Amino acid sequence: MENASKALIIAGAILLSILIIGLGMTIYRQAAGVISNTGLDEQKAQTYNSVFLQYEGVQSGANVKQLLSTVIQHNNAAADYSELINAQKKAATSVTDNGANAASFKNKADYNAAITKLRNGVLEGKQYTVTFGYDKNTGYIVCVGFALKK
Repeated sequence: MENASKALIIAGAILLSILIIGLGMTIYRQAAGVISNTGLDEQKAQTYNSVFLQYEGVQSGANVKQLLSTVIQHNNAAADYSELINAQKKAATSVTDNGANAASFKNKADYNAAITKLRNGVLEGKQYTVTFGYDKNTGYIVCVGFALKK
């Protein structure tokens, strides 16, 4: 009888050990998944931004108009309000800069009407300095800024 109770205690200890090891493996896999996803988000942001980054720096007026047209196309294809990109006729220096009066825009049409107005004011024979404002959480471009080069 004494041997049987010892055997049950040993069997219980083995089952408990297996349970603890399985729980440890589950936690390790979840932690490894979180760590590996960070690089994916950075790569996703680079891919998202690459369409616009070719216009960064000193650009001709024609290139600025093309950039603003690209932004309008992007906004039309955007799935939700948080993906809209604004534009402003000044440098977009802040990491969270979403453009002048961005909070007053209610929908895509408001964004695109303001951007179209800016695009129509761009002089093709002039040089502009193009900058971008980024969302600090996602790294995505949220604002395009351009200023006449002096």
